[in-house]
Amino acid sequence: MLERFLKYISIDTTSDSNKYDTPSTLGQLDLASLLVKELHELNLDMVHYDQEHCYVYGVLKGNPELPKIGFISHLDTSEDAPGKNISVNIIKDYDGNDIVLNNGLVLSVKDYPNLKNKVGKTIITTDGSTLLGADDKAGIAEIMEMLTLFTNSKEEHCDIFVCFTPDEEIGLGTLHLDKNYFHPDFAYTVDGSDVGEFSYENFNAATATITINGFSTHCGTAKDKMINAGRITTIINSLLPNEIPETTEGYEGFFHLEEISGSVSTASLRYLIRDFDKINFEKRKQLLITIIDKLNKQYNYCIDLKIKDTYHNMLDIISREETLISTTLKAISSLGITPKVTPIRGGTDGTELSYDGIPCPNLGTGGHNYHSVYEYICLEDMEKTSEILIEIIKQFSKQKNKVKKTNLNRCQEG
Repeated sequence: MLERFLKYISIDTTSDSNKYDTPSTLGQLDLASLLVKELHELNLDMVHYDQEHCYVYGVLKGNPELPKIGFISHLDTSEDAPGKNISVNIIKDYDGNDIVLNNGLVLSVKDYPNLKNKVGKTIITTDGSTLLGADDKAGIAEIMEMLTLFTNSKEEHCDIFVCFTPDEEIGLGTLHLDKNYFHPDFAYTVDGSDVGEFSYENFNAATATITINGFSTHCGTAKDKMINAGRITTIINSLLPNEIPETTEGYEGFFHLEEISGSVSTASLRYLIRDFDKINFEKRKQLLITIIDKLNKQYNYCIDLKIKDTYHNMLDIISREETLISTTLKAISSLGITPKVTPIRGGTDGTELSYDGIPCPNLGTGGHNYHSVYEYICLEDMEKTSEILIEIIKQFSKQKNKVKKTNLNRCQEG
């Protein structure tokens, strides 16, 4: 597992949010090509590489009477921290103390109390100058280890589908995903944090773009003439509640001022609107519409507002899949791990797939502090996550009749 993980993170796959098609960066093609080679070496029954859009697909065939299960991880890493020339720090038999990185940075137990649970285990960090890339190369490594076990085992299993996607970090992960090559009954993104984490709720999400066309004139003679677009941005922001990422957690929603720019003549803002509850989500959008309507009457209708929904809470889909939820919880618990059912304060490729007919919750990988130079992962947790994937396959192999009935009901409802 360690050798595989280190090989994957050595490839820079940082995505680029200024690009609008996949792959946004060439490094993702390098990792994809490597994975295609490894899947062929495992003698999977089907390997397909969409080189144009950088998707890797594979199927390890099993008993066709059993439910088909899929696993997904993404190739790219976040651009929030550097992802090139990663210098790895491997700490064996961790003693529970602060971990000193380079440049005076400290991975402290006080700031990251989860470290206390890793005493005696192997911790993997960087030197503090880059992110680690466990998001989501840990997920890829864990899926590949699971495949390796089943290709070397004579144990009965279902058809196992895998898919490695590009540009999940910039919201393009399912843009060109081809269901001709990935069509399981159920699937999992392996892209969460704690080992044993199981998530099937996420934000409803929208993006609000506000453009203000002001009127500039000499400030000495501006009375009743000037419309200061830059100042109006501050008014808009002041009228929103103090429900922002910095002050919310758990199931609390927020408005996130992602971008602001401008001058007296023109200005713009971009907000991310997030809420788990569908009714509250609609109320947040309506609040922004009401604010802009009020200000437009005051400032000669100089403000343009566009709101676009980006994804929805997959709970609406997965809550109907009793077999999926109960089987996953049983698989995790059977390994002596207490399942951590937690909402995702974000979105995943699984959201889009769930609404496209493949219920797809998320599993933890064992990584922490994603998108940060303080990112770390525990090797034993990676190994345990791979065991969870294996156990999920084994548990679903016992659910033949129940799963087939669930799928029939889903088709009838659809």
